[in-house]
Amino acid sequence: MRSVIALLSVVSLASVAVAQDYGRFPCSLVNGDGTLSPDPNQCLDDALIPPGDPTSGTGFQIDGPTPTGATCARAGLAGAYYCGIAGAPCTVDANCDNGTCEGGVCTGGLTTPCTADAQCSGNLYCTDIEGNIQPGATCGGLGSFCNESPFADPDGTPAENFPVFNQYCASGYCGVDTGVCEEFATQVGADCSFDPDFACTVDEATGAQLTCIGGACAIAPQPTGARARARRAGGALFKRRACPLSHTACSVQGQKGFECIDTNTNIEQCGACASEGGIDCTSIPGVAAVGCSAGTCEIWSCVDGFEYDSASESCIRNIRA
Repeated sequence: MRSVIALLSVVSLASVAVAQDYGRFPCSLVNGDGTLSPDPNQCLDDALIPPGDPTSGTGFQIDGPTPTGATCARAGLAGAYYCGIAGAPCTVDANCDNGTCEGGVCTGGLTTPCTADAQCSGNLYCTDIEGNIQPGATCGGLGSFCNESPFADPDGTPAENFPVFNQYCASGYCGVDTGVCEEFATQVGADCSFDPDFACTVDEATGAQLTCIGGACAIAPQPTGARARARRAGGALFKRRACPLSHTACSVQGQKGFECIDTNTNIEQCGACASEGGIDCTSIPGVAAVGCSAGTCEIWSCVDGFEYDSASESCIRNIRA
């Protein structure tokens, strides 16, 4: 049986949203306006550092073979760029980050029908936590293992780890205690005893925030107090309804109103809105290429005169330069 490590969890600077960032080899380049573009140089064979051990023979996706001749491609419509991710051009299976090459394209993305883990891209699984295949299984589908990540930190908290593992499920929810892809509970009265902290989300009928009370989802209690406080709470609820579930309503500096931000991937408001302590990844000293994945700033390269220091997870000035 595979271990469940979601009670452990993700690097500091972290905050939930679901992206398709299930690749193992990032290759994004941050542009001056904060957008991302592909950086083919990060996919050169000698530039790829495997997150696991390809020689171990464990069968875990993280230990899959390192691709060769991989192309840098975007994970989904709004994800970051990864080498050999599903959808990347290819000529042979070796060009793909796990998965297979079919019709000149790497396959194995979320919801792809599968009969083995090897058919799934990156860190997606087809089998359950016991390693068994279920009828009608798909990569990242319900019941598939989702509790392994090269970006998880065993010193983190469950709340930090939660959005990291969610990226490996088509449903957007990796069960904290089960370690497999589940469905969120979206109705009042729905069972949430299996995961009181994270199972309940927004009520599909009213848009109200749900919380787990006594093993069942219920509308979250509203704070008591003056009428003005009630109006402010109502405004916050309006903002939550106005944005997709994967985005957060962030205030716009110097203006009234708000904008919907995916704080899971936005490099200027990473982990949270800027007004609430979110990190501007581009402002980190010495970085050349940086991204935001699962609400965490990830440094991919440093400017000349700086070098990456793994101990402090930052770019420090190279005194030898």
